[in-house]
Amino acid sequence: MKNILITGATSFIGSHLINILLDDYKIFAVVRPDSKKKEILPKNDNLIKVELNMNEYYKLPDKINEDIDTFIHFAWAGTRGNERNNKTIQEENYQYSMMALESAIALGTKTFMTAGSQAEYGPWINDYKQSENVDAKPNTEYGKIKLKFYENANKICSKNNMRFIEPRFFSLYGPGDFEGTMVISILKKMLSGIDCDLTEGIQKWDFLYIDDAVLGLKQLIETENAKGIYNFGYGESHILKEYIQIMYEITKSTSKLNWGVIPYPKTGIVNINPSVDKLKSIGWVPKINFEEGIKRVINLFK
Repeated sequence: MKNILITGATSFIGSHLINILLDDYKIFAVVRPDSKKKEILPKNDNLIKVELNMNEYYKLPDKINEDIDTFIHFAWAGTRGNERNNKTIQEENYQYSMMALESAIALGTKTFMTAGSQAEYGPWINDYKQSENVDAKPNTEYGKIKLKFYENANKICSKNNMRFIEPRFFSLYGPGDFEGTMVISILKKMLSGIDCDLTEGIQKWDFLYIDDAVLGLKQLIETENAKGIYNFGYGESHILKEYIQIMYEITKSTSKLNWGVIPYPKTGIVNINPSVDKLKSIGWVPKINFEEGIKRVINLFK
C-alpha cells in the first residue's frame, strides 16, 4: 500500500479527498494541534494524524519514518477576505510551502501536488474559456504568491526527479464548504425566506461539485504521465443568473431576488469560465450536474 501525506487535511478539499483515498492508500493527515476540525477526520487504520503547525513542516521527516509516495500540500492561510491581500501572511505561506517541499524531498516523494486557483491567472473578462496556457496576471497578493510558489516548486521538483501537479480550482461547492461562499450563503437565505441582494448575474460561471473534484484529484495521482497545471471546473458555463434561478426553484423559496442591487467593480465583470479539456484528456468526466449537487447540499442541511 502506497503512502500519501496531506497537509490541510481538514480543509474542504482535503477532508473530502481523504474519504475517497482511504480504501487504497495509507494517509498521513497533517493537522494543526489546536484545530477544532480534527474530529471530522474518519477513524481508520489507514489514517495517521500528524500534529504540526505550518511553521513546523521541517519536522515532518522526523515525525514520519516511512517514504511518502505522494505529498499533497493543501495548507494555506489567508485565502479569504482582506487576508488575501495581506503580504505578510502570504509571504509566510510561501516560506512554509517551501519548507513542505523540502520535507517532501527528504521523505523520498515521487509526486508533489499543491492546490492552485483562478487567483493565479488574475481576473478573466473574456467570453471564451480560460485554458492553462493563458498568461498569468494575478492581482492579489494571494494569487501572486501562489504563482511564485508554483513556478519555483515546478523547477525544484524537476531537478529532483519529482512529478509536480497543480490542480487549479475555480468554483467548487458542496457539503462542508465555507458558509460565506455564494452558493452556501444564498441557499441558506432562500431556505429561510430572506431576500437576496445580487448583481445583475450576467457574468459567466462554472460550478463543480466537490465529489467530482476529488475524483479528479485521485485520477491525477494515479495517472503516471499527468503533470503540470490542470483546471478544475464542470466544463459548462452559464450566466450566474441561471444558476441562482435553479437554486430558487429547487428550494421553492419565498425570498425576493434583488437583481442589480450589488454593483460590479469598476474593473468590470469577472467570469469564472475554465477550460477543463486537459483534465478530461486523462479520462475524468464530472457526474454531478448543478441541479443534483444543490439537492445533495440541501439534503445535508436538513
